[in-house]
Amino acid sequence: MAPLHFAGLPFILVTLATGFAFGFVLERSGFGNARNLAAQFYLHDMRVLKVMFTAIVTAMLLIFAAAAIGVLDFGALEVPATYLGPAIVGGLLLGVGFILGGYCPGTSLVSMSTLKIDGAIFVLGVTFGLFLFGQTVPGFWNFWNFSGAHGRWTLNEAAGVDAGWAVLGVVAMAVGAFWFVERVEGFFRRGKPQPPLSLRATWLRRSAVAGALGIALVTLAIGQPTTERKIAWQAQALDARLESREIHLDPAEVLSMMRNNQIDLVLADVRNEAEYNLFHLVDARRVTLAELAHGWPQRLSEDAVVVVISNDEQAAEEGWKRLAVQRVNAYVLAGGINRWLDLYRAQTANVPGPDHPAAGDDVLRHRFEIALGDRVAEARPDPKQVPPRKFQPKLKLRKAVRPVGGGCG
Repeated sequence: MAPLHFAGLPFILVTLATGFAFGFVLERSGFGNARNLAAQFYLHDMRVLKVMFTAIVTAMLLIFAAAAIGVLDFGALEVPATYLGPAIVGGLLLGVGFILGGYCPGTSLVSMSTLKIDGAIFVLGVTFGLFLFGQTVPGFWNFWNFSGAHGRWTLNEAAGVDAGWAVLGVVAMAVGAFWFVERVEGFFRRGKPQPPLSLRATWLRRSAVAGALGIALVTLAIGQPTTERKIAWQAQALDARLESREIHLDPAEVLSMMRNNQIDLVLADVRNEAEYNLFHLVDARRVTLAELAHGWPQRLSEDAVVVVISNDEQAAEEGWKRLAVQRVNAYVLAGGINRWLDLYRAQTANVPGPDHPAAGDDVLRHRFEIALGDRVAEARPDPKQVPPRKFQPKLKLRKAVRPVGGGCG
């Protein structure tokens, strides 16, 4: 399932090819000429809006249509985090610079590549602006990093609707915008009338509009894939990872993670409320499988490591599947709570390692007279008070962490 991931030389070649194609299209569209770019502000040449809006709509249709039919995993695409305050201020500054200089940063590079002096001067100005920003950003650090922070925030999420409705709305808005700006161009070009379109050009336009609306309607009708559909599509790969035991962590490794404050650890306990109240690990959160499938993962930080816990492994593995298809860095507590208590409560000898599946039926086999929750030592044992246990680390972090240290370390 796309997107494809490149590394090494293929990554360099794909990046160069994409950059060249982007610059080529901009140059062919006339974006290397400041007069063409500035003309949009005088409302007699709106090619910038037409070209950029066409590119946005085309990419949007392909992405969400591919996601709807299971060709592309939209969750794996990098969507820049939303910061409303900096975006508004930055947009105003960019607009002023665009009007005064006739270029944006990208089009100035296109202009410079065709040896235009004004484009080269604009690039120098952008470079100086980057340097100036780097030197002054500590003075407004909180505004830059936290003002209006919404994380990964898309239009359909803001509106609370399926992505198909957002796609259809953007296509309709684009068609309306194209019709409107052509009327505006005609009004401000008085004395310089444009020749009428040929029959072929008219047919191509109408076909493009019909095609875009058709793809948008199909995307809406199919809908974006639910977590359950993603699990069905990726069933073979998910089952292979479970059978390899690569995502099952030894209780001793989980205990070491619980005592490492450099790891954003989230313990997701999917047992019922009664069993959770009898005993659970310190800081464990009780969640249902339905919550793991819808909404709960979106509240996690990008660097979170989730360990799913059940009495044995069956329910935890079902929870892991729901997180894995949503690109969460998730694992399963090998042997579940039963194996944890075998090791740290009963201190049973020869407790199997994480490569040995739990044979139980996900029922709590340790007896508690009263609901203790996490108010017992075995909820987070002191490593100095329990027998040492060797394990092969399986945790893979998405960012490096510093080793645990004392004092200011």
